[in-house]
Amino acid sequence: MNRTKPITKNSKRVYNSYKTSDRRAASGYRPDQYLNSNNKSKVDVDTITKLKSNHIEEDKAIIRKDPKTGKTWLDSSLVEWNPNHYRLFVGNIGIDVTEEILIEKFIKYPSLSKVKIPKDSNNQKQNVNKGFAFISFADPEDYLKCYKEMNGKYVGSKPITLERAKTEIGDVVKVNKKNNRYK
Repeated sequence: MNRTKPITKNSKRVYNSYKTSDRRAASGYRPDQYLNSNNKSKVDVDTITKLKSNHIEEDKAIIRKDPKTGKTWLDSSLVEWNPNHYRLFVGNIGIDVTEEILIEKFIKYPSLSKVKIPKDSNNQKQNVNKGFAFISFADPEDYLKCYKEMNGKYVGSKPITLERAKTEIGDVVKVNKKNNRYK
């Protein structure tokens, strides 16, 4: 059995290594040094300041209750969120991610209304985020579209995870500053 087959040389696949992955470029660098480095910010300053977190009013708060323990407390950080909007929890963000970077990534959804990254006050370095963020949308279609498209995508040096924000925003109450009780 002498079979004669034409001898063909296996061609190796050529992979384009130029800008194929942000992951390799991200190691050890801040995102502004490798992400869209030749493109300047496409979002204007007014939009960024409008979408970033505002100053919290200290005399207003929302009453929160822990369902497991029944403990209640006042939370002034929820006052700035619109209860009619749809909020997403953005998990696994790196310490290099800022609110401006999140706004640039999520601005393609027209109903984006707010972006907030909580800062860690216990950390000795200033302005270090806690590794998560919250974003809100006025339109439920943009909310779902964002969840489907952006879940698992790289923002900064890590892939983000998106989940529905589970905190319910209740009624706003006035707070007595002296004894931290609500009226």
